[in-house]
Amino acid sequence: MWRDDDARSAGGAPTPTSVRGAAAMMRAMAEARPPYVLIAMATEERGKGLSSVVEGLRLGVETFSDVEALLYHTRGSVPEALVLEHGLVAKVPQLDLVPLLRRRASLADVPFLYLGPDQPDVAAQVVEQGVDAYLTLPTKPTVVQAYLRRLLERRQVERGLRSALEGSRRFEQAYKESERVKDDLIHMLVHDLKSPISSVMGLLDHSLEMLKASGSDDAGLDELLSLARSESQHLLNLAANILDVRRMKEGHMPYVPQAITNLSELAKESLGDVSGGPRDRHFGFLVRPEAESILADPGLLRRILANLMSNAIKHTRRGGYIDFRAWKQDDAFVLSVRDDGEGIPEADQKRIFNAFEQSRHTVHDRYDTGMGLTFCKLAVEKHGGRIWVESKVGRGSTFYFTIPVDVDASAGLSVTHTDAVAASA
Repeated sequence: MWRDDDARSAGGAPTPTSVRGAAAMMRAMAEARPPYVLIAMATEERGKGLSSVVEGLRLGVETFSDVEALLYHTRGSVPEALVLEHGLVAKVPQLDLVPLLRRRASLADVPFLYLGPDQPDVAAQVVEQGVDAYLTLPTKPTVVQAYLRRLLERRQVERGLRSALEGSRRFEQAYKESERVKDDLIHMLVHDLKSPISSVMGLLDHSLEMLKASGSDDAGLDELLSLARSESQHLLNLAANILDVRRMKEGHMPYVPQAITNLSELAKESLGDVSGGPRDRHFGFLVRPEAESILADPGLLRRILANLMSNAIKHTRRGGYIDFRAWKQDDAFVLSVRDDGEGIPEADQKRIFNAFEQSRHTVHDRYDTGMGLTFCKLAVEKHGGRIWVESKVGRGSTFYFTIPVDVDASAGLSVTHTDAVAASA
C-alpha cells in the first residue's frame, strides 16, 4: 500500500522556461519512443513501488521525485498518462503545479491521476484544476491499475474521435474545394456559351426573315428553322438558369419588389417567354380578383412562371391542358401551375428542386436537368415564400408557391430598377 506522506518543502522552485515551439518538438519525440506512463511521487522509493502497477498495463514507466526535473522532462515528452502524488505537489505550493502542467500543449489531452489525502477540499481543488481522477491514499495497487486502465481506454477513444473529426474536416474542405472548382468551371463554360448561342439565334431569325421576304412557300424549311430557333432559345434559357442559380446562392441576384397590378397579364407574358410557345397545349388562366394586385419582383416572378410553364409543356403531350391559378389565402398569395401530363414519382418529389437532381426524361425524350425548378425555389424563397409539388404518376402535377402579402423589400434596396430589368431580360 501507499500512504500520503507529509508535505516537505522544496529545496528551491524551478525557473519557468519558454514553451514556444515546444509542441512540434514534443510530438516528434513522442513518436520516437514507446508509450509510457509518467509517475511523479514525493520520493524515489514510492515511485519505484508504483512502477510495477504500470508495467502490468504493458507500458513503459518514467518516475520523478523532483519537480524541476519533472517540468523539464514534460517540455519534450508526451506520456500516455500522468500519475501525480499530492506529496510532490505540496513541495512547491507557490507553483500551482497541476494547472502549470495542464497548460502545456503536450499534456492538454493526457489523463491525470492524482493520489492525495482524504481531504475533500484538496480533491475539489485539483479536480477543478484539471485532474481526471482523484484517488484517496492509502489505496491498493489493483485500484490504481484499474483507474489507469480506464483513463487510458478513454484517451484512446478520444484520440480516435479526434482523428475521425480531423478526417471529416479534411474531407469537407476537399469537397468544398472540388465544388468550388466545379462551379467555377460550369460558370465559365455557360457564360462563354451565351454569346455563340445568341449569335446562332440572330442568324436563324435573319434566315426566317429572308425566307419570308423571298416569298418561298417551303413550309418544311420554315419549320426546321423555327425548330432550330426554339432549341437555341432552350439552350439560352438553360444557361441563364445555371448562371442565375449561382448568382442567387451567392446573394448577387437583383431583387426589387414592386406593385404588380395585373397578374393575369404578367402570367400570359411569361408564357410568351417559353421557348417554342404553347406547342398545341391548351392553356387557362384563372386569377381571383383579390390576387390580381401583388407585391413582388416582376422580373423574378415572370421567370418563375415561365420556368413552371416550360416544365409543364415538357411533361405534357400535345393536346394536353395546363392552367395557371392564383388566389389569396391567409397572409399570402398562392400561385399554381397545373398540368395533366405524366406526373412525378413520389420518390423524386422531395429532391425535384435540387440542381441536376430531376434526372428524368421528358415525354419528348429530352433530358431535363431540373435547373429551372432550382431557380424557381431560390427565387420564391427570396420573396419569403415556399414552393412544393403535388403529383401522381399518370395524372399530372401541380406546382404551388406562395408570395407573402407583405414582401420584405429590404434585400433589394441597393439595386436599381435598371439592374432588375436587365437581369430579367
